[in-house]
Amino acid sequence: MINFDIPNGRFNFRVAGLIFDSGRVLIHRLKCDDFYALPGGRVEAMESTETTLIREMQEELNITVKTERLLWVGEQFFHTEGTRFHEICFYYLLKTADPNLRTSETIFETTEDGREYEFKWVELDKLKNENFYPAFMRTEITNLPEHTEKFVEVDNVLQEGS
Repeated sequence: MINFDIPNGRFNFRVAGLIFDSGRVLIHRLKCDDFYALPGGRVEAMESTETTLIREMQEELNITVKTERLLWVGEQFFHTEGTRFHEICFYYLLKTADPNLRTSETIFETTEDGREYEFKWVELDKLKNENFYPAFMRTEITNLPEHTEKFVEVDNVLQEGS
């Protein structure tokens, strides 16, 4: 995976997907974290971002997805677990009709490689009340861009000119 230490922190190359169902969006977190994000994972070397997302959804949720389109490319700078991160993330709109997708449960758990995850369906108008990142998506998730947009978020604040 493309994730490595740098002199003053750690660099991540990540991909994430938006999955909608009945006015809700699927978010997730490591059970040890106090914040949520969109499901996804780290890109492997020599793997496209679309392939990564398809693989991660299969590994974490046992579902088959199709990438519809790239919505955002984010460059994020943040602190967590005492470490400074520089993360590049591609955010895709996903489609799935997989019967394995657990839509009847509001909250459910999975385990992958010994790591416990909590997945949660959140009504779009209630996402703003969640400790969810990137922060700007708490309100913009109901206003998806027509074309791919880039954003820069520093310590959860959207930067001008992004």
